[in-house]
Amino acid sequence: MKEVVCVNLENDMDLILAHKRVMKLCELTGFSLIQQTSIATAVSEVARCAIDFGKSAELNLGICNSAGKRMLQAIIGDSRDFSPRCKDAIQYAKRLVDDVQVISGNKEFSIILRHQLSYGHTITDARLNAFIDYFKSEPPVSPYDELRRKNLLLQELAEKVQESENDFRVLTDSLPLMMLSANNGGTITYANKWLKDFFGQVPRDLTGISWQPLLHPGDYASFNKDVQNAFVNGETFTAQYRFVEKASDTYLWHIFSMIPLKNEKDIIIRWIGFIFDINAQKQIEQTLKDNRELKEIQKQLYENQAELQDKIIKLNRSNYELEQFAHLASHDLQEPLRKLLFYSDVLTTRYPDQVDDYGRTILHNMGAAVGRMKELINDLLSYSQLQKPNLSFAPVNLETLFQEIIRDLELPVRESGATIEYDELPTLQGNPIRLRQLFVNLVSNALKYSRKGIPPIIKVFSTKEDDHVSIHVRDNGIGFAEEYKEKIFGLFERLHTRDQFPGTGIGLSICRKIAELHHGSISAVSVPGDHAEFIVSFPLDQELTTQP
Repeated sequence: MKEVVCVNLENDMDLILAHKRVMKLCELTGFSLIQQTSIATAVSEVARCAIDFGKSAELNLGICNSAGKRMLQAIIGDSRDFSPRCKDAIQYAKRLVDDVQVISGNKEFSIILRHQLSYGHTITDARLNAFIDYFKSEPPVSPYDELRRKNLLLQELAEKVQESENDFRVLTDSLPLMMLSANNGGTITYANKWLKDFFGQVPRDLTGISWQPLLHPGDYASFNKDVQNAFVNGETFTAQYRFVEKASDTYLWHIFSMIPLKNEKDIIIRWIGFIFDINAQKQIEQTLKDNRELKEIQKQLYENQAELQDKIIKLNRSNYELEQFAHLASHDLQEPLRKLLFYSDVLTTRYPDQVDDYGRTILHNMGAAVGRMKELINDLLSYSQLQKPNLSFAPVNLETLFQEIIRDLELPVRESGATIEYDELPTLQGNPIRLRQLFVNLVSNALKYSRKGIPPIIKVFSTKEDDHVSIHVRDNGIGFAEEYKEKIFGLFERLHTRDQFPGTGIGLSICRKIAELHHGSISAVSVPGDHAEFIVSFPLDQELTTQP
């Protein structure tokens, strides 16, 4: 059938409209007024039943060929079978038109009414198209008809819009990027599948805090500022941010772009947003940057290695020269000193009558100076010997060690009336000779720097921490000011003149070096005029043999 016009059948107004449409089509196809009325009445009787007992009936009018004849055809279709309720109407219609058929299907039901055209050969396809155009442009027959037409037009537009939206959704869901749209208030009105899958949710709006949990904490402030500026200025903006992927809970770099859409009056009607993954590109850029930095570091390392090698060569040369000096100090320098002492003694003993009091004073001062020089050479020799690269360790019982030290210092201890006390002391892993040298120096200093008229009291005890043990040597001597607690460990550093206290100023430097060779440290605290306390710390995990 070639359809000419269609009428929805929902109420009595539609029934009137249907009757007029049938009458007009009959008129256009050459039927007489009596035939027009008969055919329209037949169609109206069946249409009334469709409105009363059907669900959503529709009337389609057109021209068809049946058994070689051209016929006017009216199809009243519905999804519900209303024929049992309109048997009388069907029988009445059969008396008014040439043919009436009832067709039932699973989901469709229709009643077809046909009537032969008197001059069917004159109805060409061109005339049928003219009929169709007539009904499309026909002025409304009533206000209801006009309203009906507008409703139909709106339905068609809505269907087209829905179809366009469906096409848009299919398109945006197929593209491998996140997309969204928002109104001028910032409310998000659409988000595609990629965005939902990535975030696990759709943010409520662009300008609120709903994006905060989706962005890296360091990017949210700039994101919020950029979006706000875009809405205020009405301009496109593009920036890079780190968004968190719900599936992996990791932050990935993306380009975020917002584009304003404007109407023909250049007014923004909505915003379209795109979010594109650039994390792989960022990683490549970072890798290239790291490679450049690595090459710079490698270049600097080579330069440092060359500089270090040069310093090692100079250090080895210095060590060699120090060893030569030690050899000189132990042999060549001491030989003239021994001769000076020998000749001084000869003059004093063999020629006592030829040497007057002034000469004996000079010889005595010369002997004292030679003694100080010998002491200085011996201390320098001791310090230089600490530069040897290897130092063998063994268990050292400190209680036994201090017993030996007290015996060695028996004469100065007795002369000064000193008392040396020690609690239970541990056994350490260390070099026995060097540890003995260290603690002899500390005890000797405690005896030397005592207050006049007050017998020295020296206390030795240990304390233990989680990873080290400390040996404390405390006296009741003259002490020193807090500002000198580091200076006293320097080479040749003295706080007093030789007239006040003899010595070379090397002893505490030797103590620090020995402590460092045992991977430990030495420090001091003091109250001037009251006491001084030296603390030597050793690691507890000291191996039996180490390479300092």
